[in-house]
Amino acid sequence: MQTVMLDAEQVKLATEKLSRLKSRLELVLDRGPDPEDRFSKALDEFVQQIARAAGPSLEVVPATGPPDRYPSLQVGNIKYLAVPLDRELEPFLDVLVYLANGVELELPEPARDPARLDLLVAPTCPNCPTVVRACGQVAAVAPQLTMTVIDVQFFTELAGSCRSVPTLIIDGAYTVVGPISTPELVELLERRRQPGYLAVALASMLEAGRLSEIGPLLQSEDGAAALASIMRDGSMQQKMGLMLAVEEVLETQPHALDGAAKELIPLLSSEVVTVRGDVADLLGRIGTPGARDALSRLLQDENPDVREAAEEALSLLRSPS
Repeated sequence: MQTVMLDAEQVKLATEKLSRLKSRLELVLDRGPDPEDRFSKALDEFVQQIARAAGPSLEVVPATGPPDRYPSLQVGNIKYLAVPLDRELEPFLDVLVYLANGVELELPEPARDPARLDLLVAPTCPNCPTVVRACGQVAAVAPQLTMTVIDVQFFTELAGSCRSVPTLIIDGAYTVVGPISTPELVELLERRRQPGYLAVALASMLEAGRLSEIGPLLQSEDGAAALASIMRDGSMQQKMGLMLAVEEVLETQPHALDGAAKELIPLLSSEVVTVRGDVADLLGRIGTPGARDALSRLLQDENPDVREAAEEALSLLRSPS
């Protein structure tokens, strides 16, 4: 990353935007473990220029305590692992205005529950500013919510398996790829209290290609019900992704999903042929002996593909211990 220097137009924009601040803000600068790191130095230069443009309404203070692994800039409940330049400069300035001046936004009670918003962006992305502003408005009125903006061009390891920007990840699970408005974000935050939310979150992760990150959620308290829900109602793409995620879990923890059998076995009686066959296949991969009787009944199924799936699954079940 080269030396950061705002041009005259950018300085003018920052001065104009930040002249609106009605209360003082502190920008907490964490230079990370290596203050001479090129990203850390660029972030420091950027922050100092922004502070000069803002005047007394903005103060840069060093982070206290041990440095984080990654250099960052934090203001209130919003953290930047990014130097917000190019298209990201104006939404960053808007976020500062939201925090200092407030936002006229009514948040329903469910949307006020603590949440973590991780927003993956790139400085040249044309749609990222929309999502930054949407998240920033909600974060400004919900201090129990934390928002982290991550430059995936610099912190590629934090992007995980995500390959598109903007990508918004809520609480490490629900994944939105592409633009999202403030009302849409509020609606998503409200959904977290609804029954079956985990299945919806897992489906969104599958659609976004986050297969390697699904394992722990499948093993959570509601994971078995979510797994069954996707096998019953999910698209072919979601089911195929789920199978891959299940295989990854079972490679290192062969018994990890045994508890899902009680949720999956009833689906072997589904009127939908593909559901019966897919679930038989999945139960074979899971391997729990408790599915033997239900799979044996499928050997008499009217559909030859289902009968074949059941026979294959039975050959894969572990012996009772």
